[in-house]
Amino acid sequence: MTSGIMEAGRLVHLWNKWGIQILVLVSFMLQVFLLVVGGIRRRSSSTMLKFFLWSAYLLADSTAIYTLGHLSVDNRSDEHQLVAFWAPFLLLHLGGPDNITAYALEDNSLWLRHLQTLAVQVLAAAYVIYMYIASSGTLLLLASISMFVAGLLKYGERIWALKCGNISSIRSSISMSKFKANPYHLLSMGTSEEEILLGAHSQFDICKGVFADIIMSPNPSVVSQSKPRSVISYLGEDLYKLVEMELSLMYDFLYTKAAVIHTWYGFCIHFISLLGTATTLLLFQLTISSRGNGYSGVDVIISYVLLVGALVLEVISVCRALLSTWTCSLLHRRGKGWERPLHFITSLSRRVHPASRRLWSGSIGQYNLFHLCTHNRNEIGSRLAMKLGLQDWWNMMHFSGTFLRTNSLSIQDLKKLVLQALQDKEQALQYKDTDLNSRGSFILKSMEVYVDFARWSVNIDFDESILVWHIATEVYIRKSKAKHAKELTEATEVLSNYMMFLLVVKPYMLPGAARHNVHLASCEQIEGQCRMCFGDKDNPVVASPVSWNPYCMLKELFHHDGPNPSRIPQREKLAEMVWSFSQFALGTVRAPQPHGASIRDNANMYAVLLANELLSIELRWHEQHDPLELILGVWVEMLLYAAEHCSQESHARQLSNGGEFITVVSLLAHHFKYFSRVSRGTKYLGENNSISKNNSISENGENMV
Repeated sequence: MTSGIMEAGRLVHLWNKWGIQILVLVSFMLQVFLLVVGGIRRRSSSTMLKFFLWSAYLLADSTAIYTLGHLSVDNRSDEHQLVAFWAPFLLLHLGGPDNITAYALEDNSLWLRHLQTLAVQVLAAAYVIYMYIASSGTLLLLASISMFVAGLLKYGERIWALKCGNISSIRSSISMSKFKANPYHLLSMGTSEEEILLGAHSQFDICKGVFADIIMSPNPSVVSQSKPRSVISYLGEDLYKLVEMELSLMYDFLYTKAAVIHTWYGFCIHFISLLGTATTLLLFQLTISSRGNGYSGVDVIISYVLLVGALVLEVISVCRALLSTWTCSLLHRRGKGWERPLHFITSLSRRVHPASRRLWSGSIGQYNLFHLCTHNRNEIGSRLAMKLGLQDWWNMMHFSGTFLRTNSLSIQDLKKLVLQALQDKEQALQYKDTDLNSRGSFILKSMEVYVDFARWSVNIDFDESILVWHIATEVYIRKSKAKHAKELTEATEVLSNYMMFLLVVKPYMLPGAARHNVHLASCEQIEGQCRMCFGDKDNPVVASPVSWNPYCMLKELFHHDGPNPSRIPQREKLAEMVWSFSQFALGTVRAPQPHGASIRDNANMYAVLLANELLSIELRWHEQHDPLELILGVWVEMLLYAAEHCSQESHARQLSNGGEFITVVSLLAHHFKYFSRVSRGTKYLGENNSISKNNSISENGENMV
């Protein structure tokens, strides 16, 4: 007991003597961490990365503010006079690195709160300099003032970037009067990724218009350059690259200082800050040379760490700003007289291949209901989550996975399917065969099966439609006797699992009041039917023995058990059981009316009815067509519907979490609309409810009615 009190006393004494030094170094290390890790989330959705980045983002501000407040009220000995010299550095730290200003989209809306914090912290730093530095010598005072100016500019730059990144501020930043080229003609020339990135810069206002709910109409110069509509049909992967790079630029605009850095005043701030930091280092060196013995050796070392670290960070920041494709785009728009610096910067930046790092990561989330129902209910994580009342959250996080590629299917194959569906849909829109609210009916009508249960299944509530088609897809694949192409089967399952992933894990990415727990009733029914039909013998969802192996326990807790081939036999048993159990009631259930009573309590029954209809279609077609093509077409249409009707705010928020395929598809669809307007040379007003017809704007910056 006594030794514990003594240890606590030593810690308190250590903190009282060196607490400020520790906090200042922690503040600096947080800046380094944010600079290194801040940009990774552009292409990563890692939960651990998000946790550490979120913690560092919050701690960076709170640590600097606490330390600066402590400096303004702390009485220190003559030996530690240098402690007051660190106050301007904390202002610099509050300015933050260039690659992360906002952690979440909501941070941009709080720019006024940060402005108030700026006023308070600037006064605190000025007070510290006046009280403790003014009487310490001219050189140290000048060094403090120089760093104070640099810190004030960097903190102000961050607040201005937060304001520019606010969705409501994007509208006023749109001005396409300087752009006179047709981007799709540029892509059709077979350009490199770096040139596509410059094209994305030139088309960035179209992307900003999408996120600001503004319909961009082409100016006459673009219309005059337009090619036949077939140009967009063979752009393929390059068009996806253009879209993904535009989304990466939108990430920069919303979550970094890009909106401020790449302006004349942004470059001025960078060079003044760099010059101020270098001047401070020189003046501090002269101060130490004149009276170095009067200061604590530890404080001198910490001061040098802060000065050299700040100078290195500023040099990195200036180099990144100058070699950025944002700068190349700015010089390109300037035109004549800027060719030489443009060529020099472009040649340097291409050596690090900046374009490839701006592409989407290419991972698609997966969640399968039958995979969830076959999990081991004795797993440590599941039992612990049940005890804590977090079972739904655990299932959502632990049993979701990602799809990258298989031997027969890749992300590029899925992209081609979506691109082809968009082409068919745009072509049908010209003849008014469909509309933007089609979520499966277009393919059903085109294949002449828009009858019976197939008709109601695409007109009920969207979340229920996803659930019913997901179960029906699983049952049909397990019950079908036809020979399906492997890549077709995999593509259908991937899209089915992806839409289920959005419904369960990210319901805010779906239109309407999507209920992430709509599938729970189906899970309970399946597990109850298993116990009724199988008991404990051959039950595919029976609890397995508990494994007390430490390695297995850690693996259960910290890895994702997403859909994988290892549990296909159990899923087949479940599909057979759901099919058999529902056969008794097939003749007594009627198709529900659209927007009528909820069907989620009987989703399994309706899904089997739909699967039965699909099997009947398989028999009627006699292998002339594959019903999986029909099912895949429905899933692609559902994806397009969700992409076009999801709120732009949800798309913008998801950019900070690695991005989503549905966001790529959404911007791709808007590019198709824009190209349609370019080809026709007229203003197009779509039927998307999320876009107001009063918000149309031309590329010359004029509002159009």
